[in-house]
Amino acid sequence: MTFNGKLLIRVYGKSLFAHRETQAPITAKRLLFLLLFPPLYMLLELVNWICLGLDDICFSSYRHLDVQDPVFIVGFPRSGSTFLHRLLAKDAAQFTSMKLWEILFAPSILQKKFWLMVGAWDRKLGNPLSTFVLAFEKWQFKEVRKIHKIGLFEMEEDEIILLHIFSSAFLNFMFPFDDLRPLVNFDTQCSARQRRQIMTFYKRCIQRHLYVFGKQKHFLSKNPAFSSKIQSLGETFPTAKVICIVRNPLEAIPSAINWIAYGFNTFNRFDNQCAQAQRLLDWIAHWYPYPLEQLEPWPNHRKMIVNYTHLIHEPATLVSDLYDCLGFDLSDRFRTMLADEATRARHYTSQHRYSLSQFGMSAEQIVTDFQEIFTRFDFPHAESQGVESHGNTGHAECFTKNIP
Repeated sequence: MTFNGKLLIRVYGKSLFAHRETQAPITAKRLLFLLLFPPLYMLLELVNWICLGLDDICFSSYRHLDVQDPVFIVGFPRSGSTFLHRLLAKDAAQFTSMKLWEILFAPSILQKKFWLMVGAWDRKLGNPLSTFVLAFEKWQFKEVRKIHKIGLFEMEEDEIILLHIFSSAFLNFMFPFDDLRPLVNFDTQCSARQRRQIMTFYKRCIQRHLYVFGKQKHFLSKNPAFSSKIQSLGETFPTAKVICIVRNPLEAIPSAINWIAYGFNTFNRFDNQCAQAQRLLDWIAHWYPYPLEQLEPWPNHRKMIVNYTHLIHEPATLVSDLYDCLGFDLSDRFRTMLADEATRARHYTSQHRYSLSQFGMSAEQIVTDFQEIFTRFDFPHAESQGVESHGNTGHAECFTKNIP
């Protein structure tokens, strides 16, 4: 059985009965999550797994679909992967990606077809359902959208689909325990059997997606968490192409802490939030060097290392180089879209800036810890006058007093 029920029972039990020994003490917010999680999660997965089982009866040919040259965008969090992902996805003639509604509520072919039918009827009736959903999202995701544009109709990290087998790195936000550390250090800490089971489930999810949204298209995915899955990606998808984005750690790390802290605070309240964010940051520090090391022996037509600065300042040139490197055809239509995007990029200025010091860190510490990255990419060693971000909501402030 692919579903990791033992891990679910262990971390949920620890949350209830051994919370004093963990980094997630019981608070009102935490208790509410722990009460709501089991019935909602079990109901969702009961429906999902029934539908996944029916796929093997009604649409069994999906298993024979060839996942042709899938493209995986990896790299340390907050390094421009979302920007590149959504830019490449505009080339809809070649690429297809999962959106959040599909990842959460439609991993099966049966569910995808059902919700697409609902969407068609909604459009015929004047979009009342989608209008309600968009309004709800605007209210519900008001804070997180200051950091990352999220929504059911937006493309998202399909690492989330592994929640359906309780094997996603995102579970660390809900259950910040050492039990889940192997999911963050996937290739090096998960057993070969566990890696094979998880990646087989993931491949089946991609095949189901292609069955509905384009059997001849290239699957396009972006997941910072897949930075720890390079070996597994190569084993599961022999023709996979990987794009690794590298950003100056002095810029990426404070932005990543801001995002990580938000994820933690969605389900928890910590006595020292910066310490908790730093703890997970220590876990994912190897997401910088690991993909670079693993991609070294890969052939050039299956990999590309992208400098964040080049991506942001010259997206059209970067994508053109990327297509040449990876062997994709750049259509005139998409070339025009890239030119428009390049114009917008030149006129964009972020309004959100903050420094490492507000997270209890120093530029010297970062340069020392990531010396290899600074040397290889010749990144400046000095912190700029404020670091660009996608939004600072204050969730990473260091609290040293107890929080009720």
